[in-house]
Amino acid sequence: MFQKVYLFFFVLLGFNATAQIRVSGVVADQNGEGLIGANVYLKDTYDGATTDSKGKFQFETYEKGQRRIVVTFVGYESIEETIDLSVNVELVFKLKESFNDLEAVTITAGSFETSDKKRVVVLKSLDIATTAGATADITGALTTLPGTQKVGESGRLFVRGGTAEETKIFVDGVEAANYYSATSTGVPSRSRFSPFLFKGTFFSTGGYSAEFGQALSSTLILNTKDVGAENKIDVSLMSVGFETDVARTWKDQTIHANIGYTNLTPYYQLIPQRIDWTGDSQGFTGLVSYAKKLQSGATIKGLVMGNSSNFGFDRSTITTQSGRETVRLQNQNIYGNVSINLPVGETDQLYIGYSRTQDYNQIRYNELSVENPTVNQHFKAKFVHEFSSKTHLNSGAEIFTEQFDEEVNTFDKSSFEKFNPSVYSELSHYLNEQIAVRLGMRGEYENAIESTTFSPRVSMAYKLNDFSQLSLATGQFYQTPGAEYLKITSDFNSEKSNHYILNFQKIKNDRIFRTEAYCKDYNHLVRYQDQYDPSTFSNAGEGFAYGLDIFWRDRKTLKYVDYWVSYSWMQSERLYKDYPEHATPTFATGHNLSIVAKRFFTRWKTQMGATYSFSSGRPYENPNLEGFIESKAKAYHDLSFNLAYLPNPKVIIYASATNILGVEQIFGYRYAPEQNEAGVFESEAIQLPAKRFLFIGCFITIGTFNNQLENL
Repeated sequence: MFQKVYLFFFVLLGFNATAQIRVSGVVADQNGEGLIGANVYLKDTYDGATTDSKGKFQFETYEKGQRRIVVTFVGYESIEETIDLSVNVELVFKLKESFNDLEAVTITAGSFETSDKKRVVVLKSLDIATTAGATADITGALTTLPGTQKVGESGRLFVRGGTAEETKIFVDGVEAANYYSATSTGVPSRSRFSPFLFKGTFFSTGGYSAEFGQALSSTLILNTKDVGAENKIDVSLMSVGFETDVARTWKDQTIHANIGYTNLTPYYQLIPQRIDWTGDSQGFTGLVSYAKKLQSGATIKGLVMGNSSNFGFDRSTITTQSGRETVRLQNQNIYGNVSINLPVGETDQLYIGYSRTQDYNQIRYNELSVENPTVNQHFKAKFVHEFSSKTHLNSGAEIFTEQFDEEVNTFDKSSFEKFNPSVYSELSHYLNEQIAVRLGMRGEYENAIESTTFSPRVSMAYKLNDFSQLSLATGQFYQTPGAEYLKITSDFNSEKSNHYILNFQKIKNDRIFRTEAYCKDYNHLVRYQDQYDPSTFSNAGEGFAYGLDIFWRDRKTLKYVDYWVSYSWMQSERLYKDYPEHATPTFATGHNLSIVAKRFFTRWKTQMGATYSFSSGRPYENPNLEGFIESKAKAYHDLSFNLAYLPNPKVIIYASATNILGVEQIFGYRYAPEQNEAGVFESEAIQLPAKRFLFIGCFITIGTFNNQLENL
């Protein structure tokens, strides 16, 4: 009996010693109106409550002393503060409306975002790989977007009246110099990178951020994949070679390796060619990438890639006295980068990156022999500070270096070194969810030409409703003249362009509509009378480009069908190089149209795609006529088709064909250096080595967490 009394007494003392504390109060908005359904709780405990219809809450806890209390409510900024739980407490909280960056306006003037995290998604990596006619090339797919020109004999990215050299490519924030594979005149090049290496692509057709420089026209920013749950081995057997791809992921890190071999010689023997290929047209590629997530939240990425290729051909031509053209090319390229994104505090970010490209070409053209090793490096550091959810400051510094050497016929040597330090700062501010403004300034110094430039840039956007918005951008952009000029003379200033862009965009129900008007003014372009005489060089060139781009993508209207249509109208003229007067450049076309469609047939486990491309005729100079660049080639037409069949989830059989109608595609004409007996300069058409390109491949996945059906 006494034992039971004592037990009850001690239990009662225990309850008194741990008596509950009552926490109560009100959660309201800035006007004092109670908020229904707000969550109030003690941090790192299960103690808490939800507010009633008047914003009141109450709960009890056994916690004692100083504790953190948290108040959250959808659409409002959270509150976290310390309270004393030695006695009952009554609290009043007033919440501020939060800024929703997912619903806020996005500045889109001049830019196509292709990652999976933005509202303005246009293309993904799979879109690039399965676009008919693109041959799984990043640049090939981007030329189906407005603002680009079809320069088929080059294979590079020409944007809004700008040359391919006016577009810079960055991988994980640092430059990828010599981004394209080595090639010769009339043989199109490709990107050295696979689209599946990247999680997202940002393609700016103009008005881009102050973070990026040394590009008069545009930027292409590629971001490699983060740490993922992917373990696989892919084996690709193709009509032009083979490739093996291995990915291994642990909890906090991923390593990816790829090795490939291409040999086009058997292909050239099967498909009729306009030129005589000699030797082995083959290449080797190897790649290793690594990503690691640290406990601190930092992410480290690294990438090393090597390419080796060689090819040769003979073809008849009227541009040489012998009537023949013999080309041999060997190229070795090594690219590597490393970067770290480090969180600083709860909101800020520090980025440090470095890239190095080492490229070596050995070219033999008839009796001419050229060797030119080049080394490019890029060091970059930036710090992003978040003043609030509405205001961010992105500031950084970087250094570009280039070491160029060239030797012609073992005795004519030229070289130069570039050292280009740059700083920038850019403030992004949301006045509210409807209006966003970005102000930037970039300063650069180029030692090779002793030039200092400052580039102000401004962009803003206004949200019309939940689906539509207007954006505008303007700014100044500078670029150092290229190696083909600096190896002759350094007596230059930086070339300059001014961009003016107005954009409208609407995204609703898996449909995207964009239209953009733009104007570009060029100044200080390189001019010369004799490209081998340094005394004739100057920066007296100028030019302009203006036009209208339209883009429509629809993944909703037709079941299982995804299609997009892009159209560009452009007018452009330049007075540069050895042009005697203002004229439309030979790479610029007035009208460009692309229609891309894809459909997946579930019953047949097959995806089919088609792309139709049209460009108005390319201008060219005909020395037999009066005037300058007074002629135009016939219009460009291309209908391409591809098909992917899945006999089982781990196998894809893929086939594609470009220009299936066999249209004669002419990109202009070359002329003999001297007149014939009739007083006429004879001509020959500039065309691709073959009418069509056919590709067949079998892609096999060996692995636990990945199959080819997921890719489609």
